[in-house]
Amino acid sequence: MAKQLVIVITGVSCGGKTTIANHLANTFNDISILHQDDFYYSKYEDHLESIPELNYHAWDKISAYDMNKMMAAIDSQTSKILVLEGILLLDDIRILNLADITFFTVLDKEICWDRRVTRTYLPPEPPGYFDKYAWPEYEKYLLKIKKKNDVIFLNGYDSIDFNTSVVVNHINQLVLNSK
Repeated sequence: MAKQLVIVITGVSCGGKTTIANHLANTFNDISILHQDDFYYSKYEDHLESIPELNYHAWDKISAYDMNKMMAAIDSQTSKILVLEGILLLDDIRILNLADITFFTVLDKEICWDRRVTRTYLPPEPPGYFDKYAWPEYEKYLLKIKKKNDVIFLNGYDSIDFNTSVVVNHINQLVLNSK
């Protein structure tokens, strides 16, 4: 069997990562998609950092995810193309080492907030969480990612169709080069 192609789509919350990943499933055959959000710890009180002033937990840190469980799910995939999607995937060195190509979505704070307030989070996100925790965590992650040479940035302002076509073109190029 040929080597599995591992595509990572990471970046800002509400930047289109999940939608792009789901569009890829309609474009390619023999593809699997794993969403990092599916690997949040179920007993989050035991794993997530507490934010007492908000009576909430820090969901926007890698420690919120059971990455060992995600790695086990990755290891069980047999498709030719595996897409990994999530906000903090590259904070786990194992994902970084698996990636054949990485895409990172970016947005400015105002647009991210405008999109984020339309979503329903469980548990509900308290006022102040985005400004005090979610956005600063994204900015720290972005600074780390900008130091890497092999990341393709996608502008979250661009249409989903445009960003999907960028990803599809890169995947097709990788597939052609692997033959």
